[in-house]
Amino acid sequence: MTSISPKSYSAVQKALHWIVAAMIIAQVVLHEGMVDAWRAFSRSGDVSGLSSPVVLLHVWGGLSVLAFAAWRLYLRKTRGVPEVPADEPAPLRFVAAATHVVLYALMILLPVSGAAAYFGGIEMAGEVHELMKPALIVLVGLHVVGAFYQHFWLKTDVLKRMTHG
Repeated sequence: MTSISPKSYSAVQKALHWIVAAMIIAQVVLHEGMVDAWRAFSRSGDVSGLSSPVVLLHVWGGLSVLAFAAWRLYLRKTRGVPEVPADEPAPLRFVAAATHVVLYALMILLPVSGAAAYFGGIEMAGEVHELMKPALIVLVGLHVVGAFYQHFWLKTDVLKRMTHG
């Protein structure tokens, strides 16, 4: 791991952050089409819906989120990330760190469970996948609120480090 913390995220880190954010939004939007196809398959064995464009976008989008999350983790380890503002309250530091850990875990576990359900036909994996979706939505919301709280209330540069040069 790098011993010097950069002042900002790299251009690649920023791009991956925003690409993954857009992909997660797309995954949520495409989710219902996937659920409908999976239910039809579970009830009648009809596999035709499992190869629809919406389903395939959801499947490959999820696998892309997994790949990009792994790349982001690699960059965090090899390049580092900016330090948390020195005057940030300890409870806020804890919530931010915990949110990031769980977000990364979900960016890995959701695609893995979805792939196990889709490619392996493991129904329990699909059920676990469904249970994690609301947690991801809540944590993404918390992440966004936290970034805006940092920017507008605490007046830190946390949001700018992910959006500006």
